[in-house]
Amino acid sequence: MMLTSSPLLFAQSSNSADASAASSKDPVENKSWLKGITTNGYVSLSYTYNTNDPKPRLNQFRVFDFNDEKPQLDVAQLVIQRLINKPNQFGFLFDLTAGSGQPPVTAAYGLFRDTYTGTGGHIDIPQMYVSYIAPLEKGLRFDFGKFVTHMGYESIPGYDGYNNNFSQSFLFGYGMPFTHTGLRMTYPFSNRISAIFTVNNGWDDFERVNDGYTVGGQLSVATSQTTHLVFNFLHGPERPHDNSDQTNDWEIIATWTPGFHLSFALDGLYGHQDNGVAPGQEAIWRDLAGYVRFYFTHRFSLAFRGEVFRDGGGVRTGTDQTLREYTLTPSYDLPAKFSRLNPHLKRADGTFVIRADFRGDFSDHATFHTVGNSWTDQQLTAAVNLIYQF
Repeated sequence: MMLTSSPLLFAQSSNSADASAASSKDPVENKSWLKGITTNGYVSLSYTYNTNDPKPRLNQFRVFDFNDEKPQLDVAQLVIQRLINKPNQFGFLFDLTAGSGQPPVTAAYGLFRDTYTGTGGHIDIPQMYVSYIAPLEKGLRFDFGKFVTHMGYESIPGYDGYNNNFSQSFLFGYGMPFTHTGLRMTYPFSNRISAIFTVNNGWDDFERVNDGYTVGGQLSVATSQTTHLVFNFLHGPERPHDNSDQTNDWEIIATWTPGFHLSFALDGLYGHQDNGVAPGQEAIWRDLAGYVRFYFTHRFSLAFRGEVFRDGGGVRTGTDQTLREYTLTPSYDLPAKFSRLNPHLKRADGTFVIRADFRGDFSDHATFHTVGNSWTDQQLTAAVNLIYQF
């Protein structure tokens, strides 16, 4: 699992002459540039059971796995892109998703989410941007368009990676945005230090909702071959038609991988919004999440996540509360030998993953639906999830 959908991860697709070849009229060179375009995809299916038997059948405070006792196509994703990693190269990425789980909560305002009602559809374009690496020292990369946020240890699951746990943390769902629209700049100072700087429309805003801009940044430091530190921030006005009240997100992520079989991670976040609760009353949210994953074999693993999310003022979840959750996820990677599964399927570069997800959510207030239209302070769920990547 990746820390973020980071623009620092590129694959070699052509030589450095491709950028100039793209504008050439030589059909052979143009064909070489086109050969660098790849197609990838991701499909996730799931079923979740909630012991509270809520009415309506919805899991509270969940991001993608919000449907209870209903088979769900979480998302089907198609990505068309040209990956680049050298100066003077041009690339692009177009990411189309559809499904009953992901698009309604991640769609950006002004694209597939109505700016006034806040409702989203079942189709989305999480990312669409063009890229260029300028020949400045080690190469300064520019991405212009719509892209996923650099915040968070967890990320939106997709062809390029998925999280250790099937269900998403409160931190991921309520502590930070999903996407931005604007300009992202990335620079690798060395093999161990890199930085990101963004100027964008704001949190999940395709269209601007005020006259201000949001700035963000990331400093990534590999302190050794096994430890990694990431510092993230976002700052800007996020409220519609309000240019003065500022929203801030500050985050520190630490990872430690002592060996192939074992990994640890810690994600701490502090969020703040001016006058977020009421005039003169700030909204503050805090989260601390810990992650552990152990591989019993190269295919079977067990992941655990525990977190505490404090929503001071109730701006993020709708209630002034402290949420806790504990999640256990066994996972098994199926062999990618399609000839044994289906003799008509010739591709051998895909991956099947099947996993379960056992989770307990707890609040210091009765904020979870239960049978008889009543409320309780806890929510227990079990889920099964099937993933296909290519």
